[in-house]
Amino acid sequence: MTQIKMLKSPHGFSANCYLIQSGNEYAVVDPTAPYDPSLCEGKVRYILLTHTHFDHILEVDSWVKSGAEVVISKEDRDALSNPRINCYALFDGSDNGYFGEAMALSDGDILPLGDTEIKFISCPGHTIGSGTFIIDGNAFVGDTIFEGGGFGRFDLPTGNFVMLRNSIARLMELDDNTVVYPGHGDKTTIKEYKTDIGR
Repeated sequence: MTQIKMLKSPHGFSANCYLIQSGNEYAVVDPTAPYDPSLCEGKVRYILLTHTHFDHILEVDSWVKSGAEVVISKEDRDALSNPRINCYALFDGSDNGYFGEAMALSDGDILPLGDTEIKFISCPGHTIGSGTFIIDGNAFVGDTIFEGGGFGRFDLPTGNFVMLRNSIARLMELDDNTVVYPGHGDKTTIKEYKTDIGR
């Protein structure tokens, strides 16, 4: 059985951080809370990044120390170390980023985790490499869509409104009961989101 927990970030401006457990393995999504070994009784296998914006990668280096592998779309991988594109330069004037190794995913790639698997689907628009991780009826969508019918901005580097609109349409093809875990705000479902946007 897959278990999901939201971790509290100490940073004033940060994205939601989720810890996923399946069997005796773990994955963290968009790490903005520091790694705490007391939270994980087994192996931390993946650090799943929905995209490269700074408010989603604040504690990547902390989690890398656990031995987990950083995972991101192939389109966004190089932006991790580019402060102009990951928006560190824009929002705090720094040259920060993640400068280590990362596994690059393509649309439809599958990752094993414990007793189940994670599917990656490309959802460009918020950034050129934004993606969604789907596991056991749960979708970690980053900043593609938000509870209440909202969606991510597309005016930052590599953002594109047409791509974002198409990605939202693709997410609407998921099962209505899929639980949506966004990068900011509360969770929702595909059915609720459709209702919110009048579909």
